[in-house]
This record gives sequence, C-alpha cells and structure tokens, in this order.
Amino acid sequence: MTLSSPLYDALVIGSGFSGSLLAWILSRQGQRVLLIDRLRHPRFAIGESSTPTADFLLAHLADRWNLPQLAPFACWGAWKKTYPGVTCGKKRGFSYYRHHRDTPFSDDSEHSHSMLVAASVSDDWSDTHWLRSSVDAFFAQQAVAAGTELLEEHQIVRASFDSSSHRWQTDLEAVTDISRGLRTLQARWIVDASGPSCASASFVENPCDDHWMRTRTEAIYAHFANVSPFSAGYADDDPFCGDDAAQHHLIDEGWCWMLRMDHDTTSVGVVRPLAFENRTHQPLQSPGIDAIPGNSFGKLLKCYPSLASLMESAEIIAPGPSMQHARRLSRCRQSGSGPGWILLPGTYGFVDPLHSTGIAHALSGVMRIAEALTASPPTCRRLLAQYSSDLRDEIRWIDTLVAGCYAAQPSFDQFLAFACFYFIAAIEFEKQIARDPTDWAYGFLQCQQTDLTGATEAVYRMLSADAPTHSVRQLVRKLIAPWNSVGLLEPQSRNRIAHSAPPKYASLFSRFDSKYAGRSVKATLSGDGMDGRDVSDEDR
Repeated sequence: MTLSSPLYDALVIGSGFSGSLLAWILSRQGQRVLLIDRLRHPRFAIGESSTPTADFLLAHLADRWNLPQLAPFACWGAWKKTYPGVTCGKKRGFSYYRHHRDTPFSDDSEHSHSMLVAASVSDDWSDTHWLRSSVDAFFAQQAVAAGTELLEEHQIVRASFDSSSHRWQTDLEAVTDISRGLRTLQARWIVDASGPSCASASFVENPCDDHWMRTRTEAIYAHFANVSPFSAGYADDDPFCGDDAAQHHLIDEGWCWMLRMDHDTTSVGVVRPLAFENRTHQPLQSPGIDAIPGNSFGKLLKCYPSLASLMESAEIIAPGPSMQHARRLSRCRQSGSGPGWILLPGTYGFVDPLHSTGIAHALSGVMRIAEALTASPPTCRRLLAQYSSDLRDEIRWIDTLVAGCYAAQPSFDQFLAFACFYFIAAIEFEKQIARDPTDWAYGFLQCQQTDLTGATEAVYRMLSADAPTHSVRQLVRKLIAPWNSVGLLEPQSRNRIAHSAPPKYASLFSRFDSKYAGRSVKATLSGDGMDGRDVSDEDR
C-alpha cells in the first residue's frame, strides 16, 4: 500500500442530495471527505416528492448536526422565503383520480372517483417537490463549503481493501479525459450513494438480490412545461388544491404522476406493471413501450381524454428531447454494508414511486450512517450491522405496501383501501419521530410493527390470489381502526382527509431555541436571521 497517497475518512460515491448531505455532516464533524461523481451539477434526476416523514428527518438532521442552513428545507414556506433560487413545488398532500378509457374524468358528490389526503394544515407548512437538479447542486455546494472535496466527472476504476489497517486503496479516473491519468488515494470508508448503478458493485461482492420482490413495474417520464391545471378534478370541499400535491392519475394500465414545481416545471411519468395484466390476468389493450418512449406516452394519452387535455400544450424540457424509459424500477442488493463499505438506501434498493418513500428513506440512511461513522469503532460496527439488517425489512415492507395497490387495480375502491395501510404506517411513524426522532420503536415506517404488517400481508394475499374482494374497503377499515385517528375510509370523510400528520417539529422547538442562542426552529425555518451568503447569486 502506498502510504504517501492522501488518506480520507470517507469517500462518498454520488453527489445527489443524500451523498452530499452525508459528506456535509461528516465534514462539519472534522472528517476529511472526498465526494465523487461521474456527472457534473446541475444534472437531471427524478425522485422529487417529499413527505412529512422526510421533513421530520431533515429538521432532526439540522438540529443534531448543527446545520441551520438545512432547516428551511423542512417545509415549503421556509424554503421559499430562505432559498428562492433553489427550485421546488408546493405539496399539500396526495391526490388520486380514477380515469376511464375514452371518457372525460368526472366525479360524484361522494367522491367515488377521487381521494385527497392532506399532509399539512397550511401552505407554509407544506411538504415539497424537489427539482433535483437544483436541490442536489445546493447540497453539494454546502458540502464543499463545509470542507468536502468534490471531484466531478470522475469514477473509481480500482479499489482494494486492507482489513488489517481498515483502509481502501483506490484509483480514480476522469470520465471525460482518461489521458489525465489515475489519481490514487486511501480511504477508511467507501459510502455508495450512486443509486441504481451501485458503483461499488465493481469492486465489492454484493450482487443483486431482488427475485423476491413483488412489485415489478416500469416507467416512462420527463419534465414538461405548459402542463395545464387539472381543473376537472377540483371540488368545493377539497381540503387543498389537488394540483398542489403528489398527483396520481389512476388508469387501467397503472397510473400517471404529476408533480408541479416552480418556473412552469412539472415532472410527469407513467408507471405500470411489467406484466401488462389486470387482476383477472387478461392482457390489457395497451401495447408495450415503444423504442421511442414518448410515442407510447402519446398513445396512452389518446385513451384518456382528460389526461390528453392536460398535456395538449406540454413540451419536454428535461432531460433531453424525448422521454426516458426505466425498464424495471424495483431492485435490491444482497447487503447494505460490509468491511469498509456502506450503501445508502437508494443504492441498496428501491421499490416504486407510488407512495413517495424515496427521499424519506434516503434521509433515514444519512441519519443512521452519520451516527455510525462518528462513533467509536465498536459502536460503529454494531450500528452498521443493525442498519444493514433493517434495510431488508424496510424494502420488504415498502414492497408489500406498493404491490398490494397494484394487485388491487383496476378497482379504484380497492386501490384506495389498500393505500390506507401506507397512510397508517406513515402517520404512526411520524407520531413517533415527532416525540423522539431517534427512537424508532417499530422501525422505519413501522416495518416491524407486526400487528400492522400482518394485517397488510393478509389483505395483500387476498388481493393477489383473486379472492372475493367486494368487501375489501370494509375489511381494511376494520383492520386499521386501532390507529385510524384521521377518518381514512370512514363514510363521513367522503375520501377527503383534511389533515394526517402530527404538528411538525413541535418537539424540536426547545432544542433549537437553546442550541442557536435564541434563534428558534420557527425563526430558522422562516428564514429570520439566516445568513444567505451560501446561496447568493455569485455563489450559484
């Protein structure tokens, strides 16, 4: 081993928001961190929808690691006031609309064809949609300001681990100019935040292990301008505007997402099961994905008049001239950590965007890995072993929560009923982390709460076996009753839930008040007294 090569405490692969945030935290703790990426900021990425769970975790990370610049990202009002140059969108909750072929969307007084579930009581406290090219670049910039070395357009070409010294010897190569030669360095830890590519798989024995996953979906997607508001879905008793949400348009083939952000940017994608079958196992009329994904999207729009109307004037603005195609979304690796290496959750595994779990799960990984890498070696080993074990439980649980919704289709009523298991899991987890962000009594999203997971599994098996399902709504309503404090599936709610998350950050106010000498979390989140230099025009 070449002892003269530079030694880093952590080499983080991937400068998306999770890798950059971890690098930012570690650098603030005095560690020497190298952050590398094959690409250069700003760059396109999907996975834009945040949730109250993500907001709680962001607020906790800001508190735990003394990062006041991070706190405003925990809600829409503070974000817009503090960082107007970092692009986002308002997300008051989740909205669902059932479309039928060759028929314009319509609803009735009982909202039999739609559901809205609020996640905040006001715009200021709303969740957000993240324009990832903007947010990821900001987080990377903050990591650099904290002392991280950022090396863009580089990749690891060789890496070997010496267990006796607990050090990696790595060779890096410039992606755009290999004539520049190799850069050799050492690192105590390699943290892989590269996402689906799992860059560490080239030098770590950690194969794909996703044959067991129940969710098997594909997606076509892009960012568009000039997407029209979905005025056909508006109702006088809506608790919020259905466009200010993670909008789900349910169709026979699957569903279409629409996430609206600033500057007339809307993330649009269609997700559907790879089998292209409905619950009766009859092939759907829709063809497979064309060689040009946008052509398939256009054909699908022609089947649903109200969706076609929304996209009539829309134009693709990113990532290029045509839509992208992800051939299979669900994936999982064999392990989340090993000797000298760790995977962020988004690299370890992913299920599907249906319940917007990606950002929250990524932040939960940052939280746990940061604690491990700043602990003593014995504690670090224990925390990482637990983390790796927990990751499998978490992906399995999210997989079940998602797969059951697809098994319920094309019945909208049964889809909504099964989706309520996710809302119950999220609400219960948010209550817990509102009390104490470090105490996950039943794991991430209650993945280890056996009475809840058992009930969910029973209904999933019933749906996937095509058992009689005319009473699924009543059955789920009965099963979730012990936790259902917000009226999910109750007739009087008429598929309109005005609030489903506990008051945000209430348990953090006192800690912020003392830590920042009078600058409370309220002030921090509203931008009062914030030093805006980090995101000034010249810095950007």
